[in-house]
Amino acid sequence: MFILIITLAILMISGTQFKAVAQLETLKTELEKARMLVTENICEPVKSTRVGMLLMAPNPDNKTWDLLQIYFPEYGGPNTIVIIDLGENSQKIVKTDRGWNFHLCPSVIAPNGKLFISILDNRLRQKICIYDPAKNELKLNAVEMPDELLGETHPLVLGTDGKIYAIGQHPSKTAAAAQIDPDTLKVEFYGSIGPSHAPNPCWGYSGGADDRYIYIASGKIPWYLIAFDREKRKWSVLAETEPVGGYIGVSQRHDGCVATVTRGEGKQTERYWLYEGKLIPMKSANETPPWGKMEGLIKFPKKPEIKADFVDPDADGWAEIWVRISEEGSYEWKRYRYQVPLYPQSIYRLREMHDGRLFGTCGAYLGNFIYDPKENKAVHLGKCQLSHYSTAFFMGKIYMSGYPNSPLYVFDPSSPWTTGKIIEGRLISDDDPKANPRRLFYMGSINLAGTHKMYAAAVGADGKIYFGGRWIRNGECGGLAWYDPKTGEFGGIWRPFSNYQITHIAPVNNGEILVISTKAVNDPVLGKPKPEQGALLFFDTRKMELVGKFEPVARARGTGPIVSVGGSLVMGWTENPEDPRSSILYLVDVNFPRIVYSHRLPFPLPVAIGSNQQEPWDFRLGPDGKVWTFIENVLVRIEPKDGSIQPVGRLNIGGPLAFSNGEVYLGGTTTLRRIKLP
Repeated sequence: MFILIITLAILMISGTQFKAVAQLETLKTELEKARMLVTENICEPVKSTRVGMLLMAPNPDNKTWDLLQIYFPEYGGPNTIVIIDLGENSQKIVKTDRGWNFHLCPSVIAPNGKLFISILDNRLRQKICIYDPAKNELKLNAVEMPDELLGETHPLVLGTDGKIYAIGQHPSKTAAAAQIDPDTLKVEFYGSIGPSHAPNPCWGYSGGADDRYIYIASGKIPWYLIAFDREKRKWSVLAETEPVGGYIGVSQRHDGCVATVTRGEGKQTERYWLYEGKLIPMKSANETPPWGKMEGLIKFPKKPEIKADFVDPDADGWAEIWVRISEEGSYEWKRYRYQVPLYPQSIYRLREMHDGRLFGTCGAYLGNFIYDPKENKAVHLGKCQLSHYSTAFFMGKIYMSGYPNSPLYVFDPSSPWTTGKIIEGRLISDDDPKANPRRLFYMGSINLAGTHKMYAAAVGADGKIYFGGRWIRNGECGGLAWYDPKTGEFGGIWRPFSNYQITHIAPVNNGEILVISTKAVNDPVLGKPKPEQGALLFFDTRKMELVGKFEPVARARGTGPIVSVGGSLVMGWTENPEDPRSSILYLVDVNFPRIVYSHRLPFPLPVAIGSNQQEPWDFRLGPDGKVWTFIENVLVRIEPKDGSIQPVGRLNIGGPLAFSNGEVYLGGTTTLRRIKLP
């Protein structure tokens, strides 16, 4: 009887597959003839800007300071720099065009009193801006810097010789550095410094300089502590770590440099003096440096007390910085209020909630919104320190993760958003017990998933929330982590994924098995060989272990987006390694496992394997039991039984899809849209 059932099932599948293959021959024509869909622009749910760094420069009176508060809507600007002169009690706003990245811009005050600021251009080349507090002037690209001095991290320090040192990476995947004379602006470029990290990237994460040597923490696989002799133009490695778990940091002091070195997972951190190109162990925290006591090159006025609770602009762009300076016995707060431009943000995530409302996420760390179709109203809830990529809904709560270091947040949509708000006279931080959403912990720990960015989430049959993603900078590995809301317990694994990045997760068999879609990657951490193709990995939530692997498309870099379509079935869409102009749609029965069908589509995969998942696109199960997605900006529905594709209509641009009360909503642009179906 069992054999008969299987035979009938195969015959049924073969019949439906034949129909789907016949339909694919006319699919290109059907898509070309798809009618244009009418969309209704509902609102721009998030209009705001990011708060950048607050920089400070001493005024020539040597008593007061200038404040530079930076704002930008996304990496690369356009930037708004608010200059507050505490000496003159004046305000000024400087704006830049797009192309100048002021995100995490290191700065140092030169002996001549000018503030040197390191930024990046759109090709990650280091550029130096100079702020002159005597004139309240900011000059972009003020120093002619070498094109080979790149950054993502790009430390800028004042050496003990009074020169400024820009540290970063070289195209050869080594560290690099340049010396800047703050008076003449003459630059001496030292080129490539230290061992190459190839084939892995290199970052000059931190550094310092004394009268003769530059010290660089070059990372991350492995970490090297490099001493570069500027006179002889030679380098040496003072310390090296293992590929996993190590860390090296260099700190610049006014009188010299120090370093911290951790050589492995869970091992004790050691502290060192850096002197005459050597590593000298610190015996105690209070010991005298080997170079003796030295005065600093600059004497700074006393810094004011700053309260930045209202530095994040309100819905009209108004922001405030409060400053308190002790003068002649008075000690009162002074408010500086200003207005900055706001920018609508693209909607990267959109899903319906159980009550029909929509929960959305916009880019640039600018937070989440809820749209209520009944009231036709969107509310920008607020912001938190999360770049949001993955979401799971469970028991009325919303669990979110993403970047950086894979934080896990839990949000209760039935209660007010409190994170980043002023409650009872204090600013609520992300990890505050009163925070909603609240950051529970970081899943990126090396003892858990090791990931820096979580791309996928699912709820298991065991009631745990699972997240999968990838490492960044420490390697290319994947990682899987979980959290039990009932007990608060959590865990994770990464070693089985050291050569497989996790891109998507789909639960099957009522969540007993998690199907994990992966991308094959190099493994510089554990040294496993790179797989010939991506694979679907099966994680059993009852056993809490991987129980199988299936490779649906030979030589495909990854198994692509996947979605559970009921029971033990999962549909996937990936590239065709034989022809990049086409792609492969497949259905897998996880219980066997086996391919139910595999169709060659005459279109390339609309998204890159292992992409950053910010494309205006989606691949999800609709309320009608069909998979909704986009092929060349045509909204289509795919029948899971046979893979047949029905065009719905054409759009100018796609986006994440949400379904509520029989209507279809769309993100992907700065505007929340509603599709009027034919």
